[in-house]
Amino acid sequence: MIRSLLFLLSLISYLLSPSVLAQTRLESLLGDGGVMLNSPLGESLVSINADQELLPASLVKIPLTQVVLTALGEDFRFETRFFRNDAGDLLIRGLGDPFLVSEEIAQIADTLAAHGLQRVRRLVMDDSAFEPEPDLPLEVGARDPYAARVSALAVNFNTVNLAWSADGQAVSGEEQTPLTPLARELAATLTPGASERINLGSNPRAGLQQAQQLFRFFLEESGITVSDSGFYRESVSEEWELLHSHQSSRSSTDILVEMLRYSNNFIANQLFLTLGAQQSGYPATVAAARLVLQQRLTDLFGEGYGNSPELLLMQEGSGLSREQRSSAAGMMGILQQFKPYARLLPDNDGVLRKSGTLTGVYNFAGYIPGADGLYPFVIMTNQGSNNRAEILRLLRQQVP
Repeated sequence: MIRSLLFLLSLISYLLSPSVLAQTRLESLLGDGGVMLNSPLGESLVSINADQELLPASLVKIPLTQVVLTALGEDFRFETRFFRNDAGDLLIRGLGDPFLVSEEIAQIADTLAAHGLQRVRRLVMDDSAFEPEPDLPLEVGARDPYAARVSALAVNFNTVNLAWSADGQAVSGEEQTPLTPLARELAATLTPGASERINLGSNPRAGLQQAQQLFRFFLEESGITVSDSGFYRESVSEEWELLHSHQSSRSSTDILVEMLRYSNNFIANQLFLTLGAQQSGYPATVAAARLVLQQRLTDLFGEGYGNSPELLLMQEGSGLSREQRSSAAGMMGILQQFKPYARLLPDNDGVLRKSGTLTGVYNFAGYIPGADGLYPFVIMTNQGSNNRAEILRLLRQQVP
């Protein structure tokens, strides 16, 4: 009788222990999702449904980051090239720089003026370094900045930042960027409201028009006259002579930090396409980029990474594709290798983490700093309820 009572008390004590209660709570929050927490030495502390194949969403930006750093190098710089012809035209050939922003364009214009450029007849845009219709996911109809389409030649992330004055007049949403004619046209279709950054849609012409208009403004600010205001789009050919090759002021590391911080899908797939082009040449194609990406993933993380859904099936860089798959165990394998780059991840309330969010997808992955090092964790839930913050709170309780 006493033994039975002691056993019962022991069982109750076990069932009410913090670790068992946490496990039960985690299971109720996860549904069919997966979660893992490892010690700094790789010991498994929590593992529930670790092999469940799930949608990773933007968690794929973590392995993309390591692939870019190892394939392109930590100090890789994008180039934008400028050509002249005998007629006095200036052709701008983009090579995919995702950070061709207003401040950079102003510097380029000053440099061209310093090279002696005084007059331009036609300002010609060349976006032929990327294939015309990349097979990449886009959120059709979404005007949010993260949904901007990729382009070999795009400015300000292929977006326009709009704001409205007190009397309802459209103005630029950022001091460093003028309100171009295209931006005014876009603003006329919108209801005045708060400042917002809007992508330029699925039509590549709109993005190139914005690029041309911004370059023209800054060229003229630097004292360079552009006489023809028409829109011109051509590919570089033998008639053109290289005048200047501009290297981005931002390294690949700088760009990746911003991509991870804002989960910028435009930046992710600019980098993804560039991976293929650096190995196979231009124009960059999705097919070439996928081959390079999947081979690099295998080299970095092991056999099966890149094309196995139980580890990581990855076909593009943004995470928008709903055909991609991973598991908590697969992502944990990536995090174990990613530790040297852990500090590139955003710090959110003391946790280094990347989120992954789509409709019905709520994921976190990263590292919880502990007294003895970094504790890698993965939370993957593909369900209607967003429980990832509570799951993370429970995991943090397991870290000393």
